[in-house]
Parts: sequence; structure tokens; C-alpha cells
Amino acid sequence: RRLTGWLGFAMAMLMQAQHELRRNGSKLGRGSTPREYAPVSQKGDDDQDVGPHSDFQGLVNIFCGHKILTTMLLVALPAGFYAHHIEMDPQYIFLFNFVAIVPLAWLIGKATEDVAAKLGEAAGGLLNATFGNVVEMMLCVSGIRNGEIIVVQCTLLGSILSNLLLVMGCAFLAGGLIHHDQRYNQAGAATQCSLMSMSVFAIGLPTIYTNILKQDEEWEHMVAVSRWVSVMLLGVYFAYLVFQLKTHAHLFQDEDAEEEEESPDLSAPAAAVLLLASTVVTSFATDYLIEALKGTVETWKVSREFVGIIMLPIIGNAAEHYTAITVAMRNKMDLALGVAAGSSCQMGLLVTPFSVLVGWAYGAEMTLNFHAFQLAVLLFSVFLVTTILNNGRSNWLEGYILLITYLVVALVYFFEGTGEDASLATLD
Repeated sequence: RRLTGWLGFAMAMLMQAQHELRRNGSKLGRGSTPREYAPVSQKGDDDQDVGPHSDFQGLVNIFCGHKILTTMLLVALPAGFYAHHIEMDPQYIFLFNFVAIVPLAWLIGKATEDVAAKLGEAAGGLLNATFGNVVEMMLCVSGIRNGEIIVVQCTLLGSILSNLLLVMGCAFLAGGLIHHDQRYNQAGAATQCSLMSMSVFAIGLPTIYTNILKQDEEWEHMVAVSRWVSVMLLGVYFAYLVFQLKTHAHLFQDEDAEEEEESPDLSAPAAAVLLLASTVVTSFATDYLIEALKGTVETWKVSREFVGIIMLPIIGNAAEHYTAITVAMRNKMDLALGVAAGSSCQMGLLVTPFSVLVGWAYGAEMTLNFHAFQLAVLLFSVFLVTTILNNGRSNWLEGYILLITYLVVALVYFFEGTGEDASLATLD
């Protein structure tokens, strides 16, 4: 009952924050393109979209224009830091920092947009693509530093599932209830499906290899394989950025989208300072959240897997999730897929190998050896999404199917036991 109350409070705050993100200046607000696909426009005329006269006024615009997020930041962030330093009950440390990371992720996104607006097309797109996942990266780094390898792997899997099933499902359902039949670029969607299939292949082989050959020396071989495969996956991600931003950008753009671009609120130096400060503060918040995880799951009687797969993906992607739904309701399905499928590709090709290499740097055995059940969930999810995206059209029924699939996965992990013998991540 206490868990239900706290989760209800956190979800209510997140829903209010997402409603606030509908205003101008949200991370993926009106006229802007999703973080994954966006070649950043360059404004050459000084008389177009003149921004605030000073950085101070720009900051005022940012915070006053998003009162819900600002309130969450001013209340939850100090509370989370204070709760950590006075060693309050772990569940309160976890909850306060969980809520605080939502506005911090929004600030990182806003600062990244303003910096990217002053850069060239390629550099701006690369910056957006990289810092779009900085919160998930910091959660993974904190988990590796604290020895929570299971939580890191579940967070990686959960972010992919959340984008493929929950976000895409909500977008298809919401858009389909308004528009009878919606279309998107099938070639771009096919590219996403191919990249996700490759991610399943890269995760699946080390997992199957370890489950078949259980000798200690084979485990050492699998660790080395995971690390070098991660290096190659990063190379694939870089090639994908070139493909998406330069050589085949037309496959990922909405041809009917309006060419509106909002002027940045901050100058490039001020935005860079805000980006740096937000990133540093977020790193502390994620550390405190991960450190409080053990006590929280014991108090709430839920598994680490449920927290990693269902709860943690929420805080890093709240803005993008809401945007995918709103653009789908405006019949801009290429943009919606850019958030859902594109973010999943980023998690599989960028954040997952990044986490393995961070584990290598810390001397931790963070590998691509996921649990067989997790691999099965990922494989079936990618297969389902691939079958749905094979015709360049979407409707509300397909969205409903994706949502039900996600709820089935959530129920499995919610009712999972909390002991190691019952864990779907460590069971042999």
C-alpha cells in the first residue's frame, strides 16, 4: 500500500511535468525535430527569430515558462540531496532523486538544443544524438560503480522496451484514434528494424554462448568478446549517424513538416555552462538514487529488475515520450518513429556498448551476457515491432497490441520475487 501511494505520487508529478512540456521550449517542442533524427537548422539571417536580449532573460524564460518542472526541481532536488546527507530512509532518498532527475533531464535537453543551434548541421546533430541519452548513461555508470550490474542491464533493456512498446504503442493508439490511417517512411522504419535486429544479435550470441559453455575460462572469453563487440557496435552507431544525418537524411524526415524553428533562449557559452552544471548535478542525483536502491526494493518488496526495466526508463525519457504522442496526434508519424524507434537504436548501439566499456574501465565484468529470459523478451519485442512496421502504415489496433505487450512484460517483473532464487536476471 505504501509502495502504491509513493508510485502514485511520483506518476502524478510526472504526468504534470509532461503536460507542461507541451509548451514552447520543451525538449522536443513545437517545430523542433526529435533528438535522434534532427539535423539542426542554421539561421543565417539576423532578422529571423531573434532570441532573448540577454542570457539572464533567457534563463527567466526557461524557468518561468515551465513552472511545474521548475517546482519539481526546486523541491525534489534539495530534498534528495538533504535526504542523502542526513542518511534518511533509503526509500525517500530514492523517491526524491527519482523525481528530481526528471527536470534535470529536461534542462540537459534544453541546454543541448541551444548549444546545437549555434553549431553546424553535422556537429549539432551529433551533439543532440549523444547528449540525448546522457541521463541513461549516468544511471548506468552509477550502477556499475555501485556493483549493480543487474540493474544496469535491466535499465538498458527497459529503455529499449519502453521506447519500442510503450512509446510507439501510445503514439500509434493516440494517432489512430484521431486519424483513420497514418503513413510513415517505410524505408526509414526498415533501417531502424535492421539496426535493432543487429542489437539483438550482438546481445544474443554472448548470452547463448555463456549458457551453453559454463566453464570459467569460457566466461573470461565471453567478457573479452563483449568488450570488442561493443567497440564495433559504437562504430556501427557512428556509421548510422552519418547515414541518418548526411547521406540518407531524407529517409528520416517528415516531408510535410513545417519548417519552423524556435530561437535559442541562451547563447552558446551560457548554454554550455548550463549543460555542464546540469550534467554534474544529475551525476550526483543518479549516484544517490542507485545507492538507495537496495534499501528501497527491500522496503517496497519489488525486484531490482522491475525498478530497472519499468521505473528507471521513465525519468530519462519523459519529454520524448510525451512528444511522440503529441506529434502522432498531429499525424506526423515520421517524427513519432524518430523518438520511439530511434531512441531504441541509440540504447542498443550507443548506451549498451558504452556501459560495457565503462565496466571495462572500472574493472567490472559488465558484459553483453543478459539473462536468457531478458533476451527472449527483447527478441520477441523486436520481432513484433518489425512485423508492425513492415507496410508503412499504422492504426490504433497496432498501438493497442504494443501497449498490451508492454503491460504483460511489466506484470511479469512486478510479480517477480525479490530473492535471488526468484530473479529473472540471475536464475541459472
